[in-house]
Amino acid sequence: MKPYGLVIAISLILAGCNSVGNEKISTKHKKWSPKYAKGFSFEEIDGVKYLNILNPWPGSNFEQQFALISENDRLKADKSLAINIPIKRWATSSTSHVGFAEELNELNSLKALSGANYVSSEGVQSRIKNNEIVELGQTGQPNIEWIIRNQIEVYLNFSIAENASVQSLLEKAQIPMIYIGEWNEKHPLARAEWIKVFGILFDKQKQADSIFAVIETNYQKWKKRAEIEGNAPNIISGSPYNGVWYAPQKNSYMQKFYEDANLNYVWKDLEYTGSLQLDMEFVFNTGKSASIWLNSSEYQYLSSLEKLNPLISELSSVQNSRVYNTSKSKVSEGVLFYEKGVVRPDLVLKDLIQIGHPDLLTKHKLEFFEKLRK
Repeated sequence: MKPYGLVIAISLILAGCNSVGNEKISTKHKKWSPKYAKGFSFEEIDGVKYLNILNPWPGSNFEQQFALISENDRLKADKSLAINIPIKRWATSSTSHVGFAEELNELNSLKALSGANYVSSEGVQSRIKNNEIVELGQTGQPNIEWIIRNQIEVYLNFSIAENASVQSLLEKAQIPMIYIGEWNEKHPLARAEWIKVFGILFDKQKQADSIFAVIETNYQKWKKRAEIEGNAPNIISGSPYNGVWYAPQKNSYMQKFYEDANLNYVWKDLEYTGSLQLDMEFVFNTGKSASIWLNSSEYQYLSSLEKLNPLISELSSVQNSRVYNTSKSKVSEGVLFYEKGVVRPDLVLKDLIQIGHPDLLTKHKLEFFEKLRK
């Protein structure tokens, strides 16, 4: 797979090297890497900016490079090898990308997405009802004809592997497909830092940097507040399905949230490929006394959970009614945590601190979680 911008980069390097005998003059080259995220970087060669996408899914060695050409640039480039910024018509396969765009006030430029019924944004749902945003089809199998016919400039793709067939068809139509790998980041601030990718695509880099700086400051402030609390309550996390309890593993995204909220996640040292897969007896033996249970799947009532397995009713968290789930959207079938929570980890952390240390945040109202009713 040829990375976007490779031909441009090579031609720029060759053009910037003038030989006089054995003497060579090299091009100006600057590179910038994010503070937390590992899945992207920016660089500049002779005044032309490039976006690099790095290993967007677990275990991959996949990379992309895109030249970013503004209206003021004089670079004459094949459009199939570059992205004209700001992008004004884009489509996506992931609702999490909506959260980033909304922070940058770019919902009007969104024209289509997969999973429209699961978008929590009221602004997007309003535009869907007005036929200003359309359903793009199943993730991984977008309506390519629609994308081409409606002159979409960039398609942002969530994927757990390379989608070569879709990518090839879009490339032939000179429509770049960018693999957005924010979901592959382990640190909450690393996922949020992907707002800088959206910022550069919308030509709002300063605004994106400013938004992220506020998020980072808030996150670190609340993390330090939680550290002051000497008592870290024991918690369990995850949910049972077909007799197997799925839970966050060591060094995972959610485990980092629990650590920074000063919550003692009882399975924090367990590793597995993907989510932990635990049997109910192990869950009961190791998590019976945990005072809090987080992320208990889609259930809204304790009675529904208790029907799954007789051991569940004996968990202390259930007996004390301290079971919390990510709350459902009020305007769709979606969950706000998977959309806004990705770009606002500071608010997620605040929720978790309120759940585990209610005396620290007596006036805070939970935004992403809700307690299960009896």
